[in-house]
Amino acid sequence: MMFIVFEGIDGSGKTTQAKLLAKKLNAFYTYEPTDGLIGRLIREILKGEKKCEKETLALMFAADRVEHIRLIEEKLRESHVVCDRYLYSSIAYQTSQGVDEDFILQINRFAKKPDVVVLLTVDIEEGIKRLGKEKEIFEKERFLKKVQNKYLELAKKEDFIVIDTTNRSIDDVHEDVLNQINVKL
Repeated sequence: MMFIVFEGIDGSGKTTQAKLLAKKLNAFYTYEPTDGLIGRLIREILKGEKKCEKETLALMFAADRVEHIRLIEEKLRESHVVCDRYLYSSIAYQTSQGVDEDFILQINRFAKKPDVVVLLTVDIEEGIKRLGKEKEIFEKERFLKKVQNKYLELAKKEDFIVIDTTNRSIDDVHEDVLNQINVKL
């Protein structure tokens, strides 16, 4: 069974594509932050309802991931697992906030390595338009550009599948995702 992760900035289409792939593969779909206790607190922070230091947020994502990995490993015994965001989101977003990358890697040293990572990229302005009105604290053009650049740097190091979703239909992107994933299956 394969552990497949979708990464990308907000508005890149990763949630849509992760759900479509999970359905196509009859895989278990999951996401980060989770719906667990820590994940719910993270979502409140991301919405600006609560505040904390950037290092505290990094630790919270790592803690949420510890709990999440148990579920992922359990589900991998029965099916593929498709995850919307994972460790690479922590690296891309939190280093862009100024958190030391070595710190992020250290607190996530337990993280399970995915079999495949699909990075969806998008023109920053288009990604922001896709988000609509309700924005989270990180959904600002300058910041998202920094995050996407970090993702592209990680993609070169880690051999991600990279697919540009700019000005493309959901179906066209999904076809690309399927073609790339089929090579790995």
